[in-house]
Amino acid sequence: MSELKSRPPVKAKPDLDDFLSGAEKKTAQKPIKQQKAAYPWEEAGIRDDVTKVYNLRLPEAYLLKLKFIAEHSPGSMHKFCLNVVQEAIDAKINELTK
Repeated sequence: MSELKSRPPVKAKPDLDDFLSGAEKKTAQKPIKQQKAAYPWEEAGIRDDVTKVYNLRLPEAYLLKLKFIAEHSPGSMHKFCLNVVQEAIDAKINELTK
């Protein structure tokens, strides 16, 4: 009869020496030089299909105004804010990068 144990079984650990020797082989290769982008949004790996979240704190009156706009026009509060903010960001970037 086997004993009951209070801990779940542990997976076998990989051999640390093999792991480290593999890492040394990869770091020995000559790194590929990449041209640094002029601006962070131009860097390689920045994707248009990835959406990040940014919370916006509004005074209560402006939140109520935003809700009113959404109720009396097509689209949501989010869509309205997204369009306005993106246009303002692009305009400010154009101003700063000229």
